[in-house]
Amino acid sequence: MNTTISVEIPADLAQQLVLLKPYLAEIFKLGLQHWRAPSFTLTPRQQVEQLWANTDLIVPYEATWLPLPVSSIRQKPVQAGGKPASEIIIEQRGPLP
Repeated sequence: MNTTISVEIPADLAQQLVLLKPYLAEIFKLGLQHWRAPSFTLTPRQQVEQLWANTDLIVPYEATWLPLPVSSIRQKPVQAGGKPASEIIIEQRGPLP
């Protein structure tokens, strides 16, 4: 069952919402979830991550997903010959004015 609610909003906001009309119910639902969530101790980044997790947009990381410890996955650096990149960049820039 759907209910119609009349709300007065500024004209510039209404113009933005017209394009999102098919998604408004979901936007309101997510907004209410976020509004009601006790987020006073979370940083803005943590609030966004929590919102994403609550809506299944991200999945929390679990260490059990990796078959090996992260340190054993890292590869040894490749040893390349020639000049260091910093020297090549300085040469290509040319003399300073």
